[in-house]
Formats: sequence, C-alpha cells, structure tokens
Amino acid sequence: MPLRYEHAHLVHRDPAGAVRFYQDVLGATIKDSLMRHGAPQTKLLLGGTMFIVRGVRPGEPPPMPPAALPRMGVDHLGFYVDKGEYGPMLAALRAKGVPILEEGDLPHLRYCYFEGPDAVVLEFMEMK
Repeated sequence: MPLRYEHAHLVHRDPAGAVRFYQDVLGATIKDSLMRHGAPQTKLLLGGTMFIVRGVRPGEPPPMPPAALPRMGVDHLGFYVDKGEYGPMLAALRAKGVPILEEGDLPHLRYCYFEGPDAVVLEFMEMK
C-alpha cells in the first residue's frame, strides 16, 4: 500500500501564539484558518509539509502535561537546514529566547533540540 506523508496535527492551549511561533521562528506560512468543532484551526506550510495547529475543543479533557518524560508517541519534529545555516539559525533561536534543550556534534551532522509552544520539542540538523 503506497503512502504519502501529508501533515502533522498539533493541539495547543494558545493556538494563535503557537501559529506566531511557527511563523516567526520556523518561517511557516498560513494556508488557511477556520473554526472547527468549536476551536480555531490553522493550516501552516512548513518545510515542505503541512502543520495543522488547533486549540482545545469545548468539552475535551485537559491536554496531558507537556513534555512528560518519557515522551510517548511523537518525541520531536526534526528539520534539516541548509549547509552554513545552522549557526545563524541557532543564534536566531537564542536571540528570540527560545529554550535550547540539547546541542550535539556528531561525525556526520550538528543538531540542536529546542522547545516550542506547549513544550513541543523541535530539532534543527545540518549535515557535514
């Protein structure tokens, strides 16, 4: 059965703030925005794919605690950056006050994990 990846769906307590983060920090662009089942939902284009950001819907149980360890399900979302862009992107994260969780330098790549809205863990990687 051939499959094609289509989107990631992220639930945030403050969806408007999350959309601003993904735009300002990761360069996402808005495809569309609407109310769905009583909560705002925004489709973002990011890194060649779609992120759907939505708020908590009326009557939904409270979201699980963010970043509970061990993280079950999705651990983090990773993005390659172009060669030479890792340093400037890491500096931009720091300048915007984005929490850096871990940095690493492996024989084949450099990487950093950083925290997004509601403790979503994201990663930038640069191949050597």
